[in-house]
Amino acid sequence: MLPHASAYIDTQPLSIPGAPRGRTRRRGRVTRILASITLGVVVVLILVVTVGMVLGAWRFSVIDTGSMRPTLNPGDVAVLESEPLDSLRKGQIVAFHPPGEPRLTVIHRVFSMHRTRSGVILQTKGDANNAVDPWRARIVGNTVWRESLKAPKVGYLAVWSQQRGVRLGLLVVIVTLVVSMLLGWIWRSTPR
Repeated sequence: MLPHASAYIDTQPLSIPGAPRGRTRRRGRVTRILASITLGVVVVLILVVTVGMVLGAWRFSVIDTGSMRPTLNPGDVAVLESEPLDSLRKGQIVAFHPPGEPRLTVIHRVFSMHRTRSGVILQTKGDANNAVDPWRARIVGNTVWRESLKAPKVGYLAVWSQQRGVRLGLLVVIVTLVVSMLLGWIWRSTPR
């Protein structure tokens, strides 16, 4: 060191003309907030759908065939709501099991109906079909599942998500996101 020289260290950050200040931090903060909101909305949506299904408020059915085109296309998901049998009218779209097919769910439009003491007998027809269905479905009970809404193309995702590897992967991703969000919240709120 020279005799009369003093050591001077500049602690100010370098200022580059035109360089944005603080944008990177703000962008990161905004990204974290948007990710948290999105994750929260997805979790709430999944909970609402699950609780509604458990309570019997609605059901979902993936459309497999083109018999209801153009109203319902293959890959769409039909949201089915329970409706009192007394409110059932010609022209409504209903879900039912055809006679002798307890595992098959058909979603077709009511073509005609006949009320009897033991229930309602329906004649149905798909919108894209030339003829009415060959069966007469007897609806027993007080309610029928009526199509109230459709989610276009969501059925492809539903069918894809039924694969064991996909379900495991989705579960791992969701748990990882929730845990990382919680850890980030804990670390931010911990005094330093």
